[in-house]
Amino acid sequence: MKTLVALLFLLPRVLKAATTFQPLGASFKFPVATFQGFSAHVAFSNLTAPRGIVFDANQNLLVVERGFGVTAFTQVTSPAAGWNRTVVIESQDFTQGIQIDGRNLYISTGTAVWVYQYDIATKSVGTTPPFTLLETDSTGRTTAVLVATAPLEDPDPLARDPSTGRSTIRRYPVPAPSSSGYHFSDGQTVAYGIRNPTGFAFNPNGPGGNKDLLVVDNAAELSANITKFSTVFSASNPADEMQRVQYAVASDGTIPPPRFYGFPDCATVWNPQADPSNVPSFLGTHKGTQFSVGLNQTRDDAWCSNKTNNVPPVLSFEAHTSPLDIKFYNPSLVESNASFPGIFEGDAFVSFHGSFGQTVPTGYGVVQCVFYSIIDDTKRSSISAAYRSWRVKPP
Repeated sequence: MKTLVALLFLLPRVLKAATTFQPLGASFKFPVATFQGFSAHVAFSNLTAPRGIVFDANQNLLVVERGFGVTAFTQVTSPAAGWNRTVVIESQDFTQGIQIDGRNLYISTGTAVWVYQYDIATKSVGTTPPFTLLETDSTGRTTAVLVATAPLEDPDPLARDPSTGRSTIRRYPVPAPSSSGYHFSDGQTVAYGIRNPTGFAFNPNGPGGNKDLLVVDNAAELSANITKFSTVFSASNPADEMQRVQYAVASDGTIPPPRFYGFPDCATVWNPQADPSNVPSFLGTHKGTQFSVGLNQTRDDAWCSNKTNNVPPVLSFEAHTSPLDIKFYNPSLVESNASFPGIFEGDAFVSFHGSFGQTVPTGYGVVQCVFYSIIDDTKRSSISAAYRSWRVKPP
């Protein structure tokens, strides 16, 4: 007998919309730096652990406030210029995942993904959900929901087996086959060995015929349970990552067998010269090199460097920056003339919540990732020096 992940008595509390207002002009708690031509402003203060965000069709910003619920933010001009914050759903169970597809609002907890009927006019939902990322077909119709999971521990040997559901991304076709929804094990495994896939998005300009999923991943702490590496080396390694997961959906709904993306056996070099005296084996390697963390003798450096065994990241981020989410810029969805330049179309923006345990703080920012496949590099040479960016080459 299967046990449902989502239990009825855990249904989040749905409230009548409660709205508060904050005028423009609030200051940042800590200084915020932006690059030339950009500016940053406080929209609303004193939120409860804001995590996932998404815009609805009316440009209301929906936010998962972890430990509180989902709130909607709307720019207003009365009683003064500022923002209204409306409580959409109150629930201490919501974690991070949030996506919207017309009237369907998908939100994740630690054990389930719920879908609500969302009223865009009132910024509210119905009282009973029928069952974070949406997969669509060429017409824009939602075809599946993707759900990511983290490991139970570090390192987690069971993550080597996709059937365990540890550090995986699973696909659930919609609509669900019954009103009771899916059991977690019913999902199709898209990828495994991605340690902590905190954010993912489909590349809108990916190769034709395939789904082109970009995933940002928090790497394991080498110093936690692995003694092969020094504390100094572990302060600058391994790199956090952006993974590229490509797959096709057959006419019968099946997908190819999943590929392995490294965890718990393989990791990515960020700074090979971090500790040359105590860890000299990385001298002569380069940023992005795959290496073994030494948990399994058969999965050594050579095994990890073989792309047949281990898919390397498409992009490496500085160690401990902790990427949280990824969004692709689509100018057609933005009404404001004060938004990003059109030349940014098709590029990804990654947010980093940073790692508080480092002597030198890292992360705490939003970074543009330029996709070569969208715009010729010479066209952006005049502005590329004005902002910090990493570059992602096409597959």
